[in-house]
Amino acid sequence: MSQGSHSWRLVGGELGPADACKKSLLSVIELQIVPQLVRACANQLPSGSASAGQSLPLSDEMVAEFAQLCHLDDEKACWEMVDRLMDDHRGVSEILLKLLAPAARHLGELWNQDRLSFSQVTLGLLRMQNMTHHYSSLSRRTSHREGPKFSAMVAAAPGSQHLLGLTMVSEFFVNDGWDVHVEVGITEKKLLGAIQANWFDVLGLSVGLLEQLDTLPTLVKALRSHSLNPHIGLLLGGVAFTQVGTTGQSYGADTVCLEPLAAMRVARQLAMRSPRPDTGKSARRPSP
Repeated sequence: MSQGSHSWRLVGGELGPADACKKSLLSVIELQIVPQLVRACANQLPSGSASAGQSLPLSDEMVAEFAQLCHLDDEKACWEMVDRLMDDHRGVSEILLKLLAPAARHLGELWNQDRLSFSQVTLGLLRMQNMTHHYSSLSRRTSHREGPKFSAMVAAAPGSQHLLGLTMVSEFFVNDGWDVHVEVGITEKKLLGAIQANWFDVLGLSVGLLEQLDTLPTLVKALRSHSLNPHIGLLLGGVAFTQVGTTGQSYGADTVCLEPLAAMRVARQLAMRSPRPDTGKSARRPSP
C-alpha cells in the first residue's frame, strides 16, 4: 500500500475583503469547487458503507443548517452533524458531493446577499477544508497504488486565495499516493524559494484573477529556472482559465487542467517522464 501525505503553509492569514478577492472567492466557489466536485469526486473517492445515491437525498434545509454551523462558534456541532449522516450509512463521497459542495455554494450566496461577513465565510470554508481532509483520509486507508511515489506542490498564484479549492485538488493527489505540499497566500519570492529548496515532480499553480494572466508567463519562466527539478511538470488551473480559452504552452507551462482527475492523469505522465533525483546528491524532498 502506498499512501500520500500532506504538508501545508498558509501565509498572510489576514484576507482583506477587497473587491477583487471577493469576486475571486465567489467565482472559485461557483465555478471551480462545486462543478469539479460534482463531475469528478464521485468517480475518485470510495463511498464507504453505501454508494452515493443509495440513501435519501440531503434536503436544502440540511445543507443550510450545516453551512450555518460551519460559520458559527460551535465547531463541535459541525462534526456531530456529519457523524450522524455517516451513521445513517452515507459514504465519504456522498458527504463531499451532497453536503460540503452545496454548503460551500450556500455560503457564497449568503455573502453575495450581504447576510454574512467575509470572515464568517472564510471560517466556514476553513472548517469545510478540515472536514475534507479528515474524511478523505478515511478513503486513503484502503487505497493502493503501485509504482514510484511522486511529489507535487499545489499553490495559489501570488495574489490568489483559493484555500478550499486547493484543498479539494490536493486530496485527489494524496488519494492517488502523492506527497503533496500546499502553499496558500505566498509571495512570489517565497514561492520561488520553496521550489528551489525542495524537489517536486510536478507543480500545480492555481490562478484566480484574470489580471494575473498578464504576468503569468514571467512567473512560470522564473519557476522553471529556480526549480530544483530541471524537468518539473507545470500545470495551470483555477477559475481564471474558465473565462479564457488558452493553452498552458502560451504561458510557458505544460498544460491547463480544470478537472482534478484530468490533472492527476497528466501530472503522473509528466512525473513519469522526468528523471528521478540522484540520491547521491542533495535533492531534498518537501519538508513539512
